[in-house]
Amino acid sequence: MNSRKKSEKRIHNEFFSKDTRKKLSLFYSITEKSTSFYDDLLVNNCFNKKVLDYGCGKGDEVFFLAKYSSEIFGIDISEEGIKQALKKLEEEPESIKRKINFLVMDGEKMTFKDNSFDIVCGTGILHHLNLDSSLKEIRRVLKPTGKAIFFEPLGHNPVLNIFRRFTPNLRTPDEHPLLMRDIKKAYNYFNKVNIHFFHFFSLLAVPFKNTKIFNPLLNNLEKIDKNFFKFFPFVKLMAWIIVIEFSQPK
Repeated sequence: MNSRKKSEKRIHNEFFSKDTRKKLSLFYSITEKSTSFYDDLLVNNCFNKKVLDYGCGKGDEVFFLAKYSSEIFGIDISEEGIKQALKKLEEEPESIKRKINFLVMDGEKMTFKDNSFDIVCGTGILHHLNLDSSLKEIRRVLKPTGKAIFFEPLGHNPVLNIFRRFTPNLRTPDEHPLLMRDIKKAYNYFNKVNIHFFHFFSLLAVPFKNTKIFNPLLNNLEKIDKNFFKFFPFVKLMAWIIVIEFSQPK
């Protein structure tokens, strides 16, 4: 295991044991629209399918998708994340336990056989990895008719990048939010790449989280986001979150 992976493992073990990323919850309070879109997309695609949650952490998404999939695996490089996921699994009914498998595994060098999964998904994982290595592996384990769906940060917004620069303790040294040049690498492994953009103006609602105007303000700002992304496509690069669909593996 190289130094980058050892660092990611160590830091994520700390994240999961001490819940250090809880400090970002204020920002994620505005992401209901993007997370609901991502979850709905997964539910619509994983019904009675074999699913891999790639970088599952403590397994929250695995437990959610287990209700719809026929079988689901969750993998993570962090032993602490998998330890906590397995502890939660003990509390689940047998009908759910039979569907779920948690494994400590390197996402850039998986031990699954080729063409193993109908769906591969992940939340905030690709930007921690070597994209060529991870996309190559995702393509390998996907069935020819399979699809990969990921929820990731985008890295073109200069204001967000200033915040990232001044809060290094909230992320790992080697991670970086995805750029469009990174995403273009996916065409080396998939014939079809579809990107959905979220949260530009809606970020302005964050300071008002604990006020009465938060919900109506957020709703209006999300409408502005939708219109600007539609009529001024260049604004999409300023989005905070993207949901990416990879399909038709090469």
